[in-house]
Amino acid sequence: MQQLMYVGNGQLAWQEVDTPSITNPTDAIVRPMAVSVCDADRAVLRGRLGREPSAFGHEFVGDVVEVGPEVCQFTIGDRVSVSFKIACGECDRCQKGFSAACRAVPIGSAFGFGSNFGVWGGAVSDAVRVPYADAMMFKLPNTVFYEDAASVGDNLSDALRCVAPGLEHEPGTPVLIMAGGGGAPSISLYAAAIAVALGSEQVDYTDRDVQRLAIAERLGANPIKVDAPPTELGEYIVTADTSGHPSGKWLASTLQATAPYGYCTSCGAYHGSVPVPLGDMYLRGVQFTIGWTNTLDLMPTVLDLLARKCLDVSPIHTVLDWRDIDRLAENQSPKLVLTR
Repeated sequence: MQQLMYVGNGQLAWQEVDTPSITNPTDAIVRPMAVSVCDADRAVLRGRLGREPSAFGHEFVGDVVEVGPEVCQFTIGDRVSVSFKIACGECDRCQKGFSAACRAVPIGSAFGFGSNFGVWGGAVSDAVRVPYADAMMFKLPNTVFYEDAASVGDNLSDALRCVAPGLEHEPGTPVLIMAGGGGAPSISLYAAAIAVALGSEQVDYTDRDVQRLAIAERLGANPIKVDAPPTELGEYIVTADTSGHPSGKWLASTLQATAPYGYCTSCGAYHGSVPVPLGDMYLRGVQFTIGWTNTLDLMPTVLDLLARKCLDVSPIHTVLDWRDIDRLAENQSPKLVLTR
């Protein structure tokens, strides 16, 4: 079968590889129909997440083409969204909602990131073997298009966890999205769209990129152009650091804008130490969350928002043809979606 591979130096190429087959009775084989380019995939193309050849892509939806004998919830022909993180759904951590730390596989196991994350294959391919299928897959509602749900298994769920817990505790409260560093452009915009969908009375979206600011306004957010980490934005009970900037300055600005005993979540993938204003956080009791997304608990909520038409992600997406890989590395749209 054909599989898109990262071959180094920012280059992608189609390669012929073995077609995956049912290995364990809980496996399913899925034919990807839409794949979205994650913010982390950009880092792969820049050589920041390993330089070895690796299967490309991990956010996808598709059609079930085969199921193992112990798969109970799915059958051939089902349209499904698949978690990018590998998790069994049954261990004590998965049962507590911490599927990103599943005991059945090494922490970090995921599709599409190379051998350091396990050899699970990539999403831009003719077929993917999905382990623990009953836990890792969710049926697409009939009203949801493939391209709209392509990112549910990762970035859309990541965006949900950035704002939903705080809005659950303080319904309607204003939300701050700090996207200025540009590290997670699609999650930034998804978080703004979800905060609007969940009923925030005001979603302030800060960024230095005019294209993303214009999209945020279309989503119903209040765009605020900033060229450096702001210091006088006021206080917000719900804040999200989506910058991922290695200096940590945008993260610090987000934390300082979090109200006493407010909720700050960072989806930034920080690969080293960054300064954090712990003393200020201590005085104000800031509740801070960072880490891998526990997708298994979040995906049903995102799919429900899409199905009920509460959430429209189409302004964020640029849809490309499946084979149009020449435009992938050069296209700087916030979110690219490849469709068959």
